[in-house]
Amino acid sequence: MAKGPYVELTSSKEYPTNGKDQVVWRNKLGYYNGGRTLDVTNLTDTAIYAGHIVVRDKTTEVCRALEVADDTFSDIKENDEILGLTVSSVPKEKAFVSMVTIGIAAENALPFKMTAELKEKVQKALPGLQFHK
Repeated sequence: MAKGPYVELTSSKEYPTNGKDQVVWRNKLGYYNGGRTLDVTNLTDTAIYAGHIVVRDKTTEVCRALEVADDTFSDIKENDEILGLTVSSVPKEKAFVSMVTIGIAAENALPFKMTAELKEKVQKALPGLQFHK
C-alpha cells in the first residue's frame, strides 16, 4: 500500500459547501498536477472548502489541509511547504483535492482568515497567486 492517507472512491450525492465556491476564484491559471489526497486527522470541519491552504510535510511527504484556530488559518509548521489552495469544497471523508498555484483569489471569500505573516509565506511559496479584496 502507498504511503500517506487513503480515501474510499465511492460517490456520494451530498457535497458540503460554505456557499463561497463560486466566488473564491476570480481566475485560475495554474494547478498542482494530479492534486493530492489529504490527511484530515486534525481537521474539525466536515469539509475542506474552496480556498483552503494545503501543505506537505517535507519529511513524510504527507499532504494535509492547514489547521485552523477559531476563524483563522494556523501558521505552517517548520517542516511544511505550501502546495496550493483548494479549487472547490470536498467532504472530509473524500479528501482528494485539486489545488490552484497560479491565479487570483478573493481574499475575503477564503474559508478562513490569514495573518499577514501567513499571507507573506503563501505569496513567497506561490508567487503566481494573487489575493484581491
